Order: sequence, then structure tokens, then C-alpha cells
Amino acid sequence: MVAAVPYKTQSGAKRTHVFEMGSSRVSACDFFLWSYLKSKVYVRNPRTVDDLKISIREEIATVPQEMLVNVTQNFEERLRTCVRQEGRHLSDIIFRN
Repeated sequence: MVAAVPYKTQSGAKRTHVFEMGSSRVSACDFFLWSYLKSKVYVRNPRTVDDLKISIREEIATVPQEMLVNVTQNFEERLRTCVRQEGRHLSDIIFRN
């Protein structure tokens, strides 16, 4: 599956950038979920790999739906900003929770 992200270049030209969904290069999990889960899971101080797996599964189940929606919207906006900037440095991007 792919996602097409429409954008305008700095010169105003209309373009569309295509991202392959599920690509290891583009993931909202990389931007937010893993660090969030890590902060929750390690509070429990899991002693074994099985304890760690159980803690991860339990914490994933408690992530509020609204938070996932916000993360997805923020990630999509960052993608659009990155494409508009044509890959250049994003000095003015705002990271929201």
C-alpha cells in the first residue's frame, strides 16, 4: 500500500510524493510509540524477556485512541513539511504530543 502526499514546493509548483506504507524508513512508531512504550514498560522493571513482552503487550492495549489519532496527524503533517522542504533541514517544525 502507498500513501500519496500532495504538497507545494517553495516556488509554488504542485507535486505529489508517494510513500510506501510499512516502509521501515517511514513510521509513526519510530517518532513516538517506541519511546512512549519504553517509558511505561521499564517502570515495571521486567526481569525476563517474557516479562518484557507481557509488559509491552499490556501497555500497547492501554494507549488511548485519541493519542494514536494525534500521533498520526502530527506524523502526517511532518511528512508534508518534509516534502514541501524538499528534504532540507526542518528548523521550524513543532513536535506535539
